[in-house]
This record gives sequence, C-alpha cells and structure tokens, in this order.
Amino acid sequence: MSAFFAMTYDDRVELLTDGAMYRDDGTLIDIREKVFTSDQLPLAVTGRGDSLAVGAFCVAVLAFSNCSDSFDAVLERLSDFLEKRRAVGVLGRCEMLVAGISESRGPSLWFFATHDGYPDFEPWTIYDVGPEVCGGNALTAEEVSGLPSADNGLAELGPALFEAMRRKPGLNPAAPQLPAIYGIGGHVDHTTVTRSGTTTTRLHTWHEDVVGQPIDPSAALFDDGATFDDGATFA
Repeated sequence: MSAFFAMTYDDRVELLTDGAMYRDDGTLIDIREKVFTSDQLPLAVTGRGDSLAVGAFCVAVLAFSNCSDSFDAVLERLSDFLEKRRAVGVLGRCEMLVAGISESRGPSLWFFATHDGYPDFEPWTIYDVGPEVCGGNALTAEEVSGLPSADNGLAELGPALFEAMRRKPGLNPAAPQLPAIYGIGGHVDHTTVTRSGTTTTRLHTWHEDVVGQPIDPSAALFDDGATFDDGATFA
C-alpha cells in the first residue's frame, strides 16, 4: 500500500515517509529510506507504487534538479517529460510527490500519477495540491481527532499518524485489483525542506517488522528506539 504525508508551512515543507517494500502478497522484502533529496535545490521527491517506475521518476527529478537553476525550472522540465512519456507509458503504476520551495509560489507540493485512479487528477499531469497531501489509508474523523497537532511541524505527528494508517489494510497502488494488505512499515522518516537545504530524520522504527514475512500491525505497539527490485512496491 505505502504512505506519505506532507504539509507546507510559511518557510518550509515537511514530508513523512515509511520504509517498507513488499511483494504483491504483502511479504516484506526490504526496508529503505524512500525519500530522495536534491543537493542543488530545495527539493525532495518520493512515490508509491511499482518500485522501478518510482525509482525512474525519482532519478529523473533529481537529474532535472542537477541541470536547473530553480525549483520552478524543474517543474517545467518534469511537465514536458511527462507529456512525452504519456504516449509511451511505464511498465508499472505509480504516483509521485515532489516537495520544495518554489520561486513563484513558495513552499509547495506537486503530485502526479501514471494511472486514472484519481478522478480529480488526469494521468501524466503534474498538479499543485495545496498545503497538505496524503498518500495512504484514509482515517475517520474520530481517528484524526486523537492525533497530535501538526501546527508546529510533523515530527510529533509522524509516528502516531503512520501507526494509525498502518493498522488498516489497504490496496497495493501498483496492483489495486489484488486483495488489500498491510503495507506500511519499517520506519517513519521526517524530511524538512527549507530554502537553505533539506534534512531527513528517523522518527520511529517498527522493530517487529521482519524481512521475509508479512507486516503484522498487531504484533506489537510501536517501540522507538537506492537500488530497486523488479516486482517490488514502495509501501
């Protein structure tokens, strides 16, 4: 299934990602940092879905950042790239999030998908999704009301939010026709993008998640303490 969550603030963007990669049956095959950041610009990129497709787009976005002098220029290059790829397509389904500091809009979040699973988003088109975006399981109003506030940032919210989403089975974004699985796990990373650069911090690790076994969110309460495999999914 997979998850990311991001919000914009006056001077920054904050992004949460998990670390699980799994096969179609929900078997955990690896735990990795799944957010990628630019050395040249205030930009981070992540995604959900087929790992080869997600990896290819992450590499493309970072390549655009290396040969561009602004975040807005990266978006223009990415938009042109997506238009050209529309006719060709990709081998797997995915959805991508680009977070950063736009010269024209300030802190901003940009989303695109290679499939028609979102009625409000045309495939292969990049959208400004406003101040908040979530890729993952939907929570009820009651579940949301019990979470820490995000007013001052996502560091406190991250572990609780991802624990709540993790406890619900969800569809694999790369293969939504298959039965729902538990697909959020490994760890929770917190990335902050400012005009001066990016930092990523590990907020939480699910030590009960074992590579080679399905994720079992009932195994234990959480306890704090870039190669891509064919057929794997960013979860």
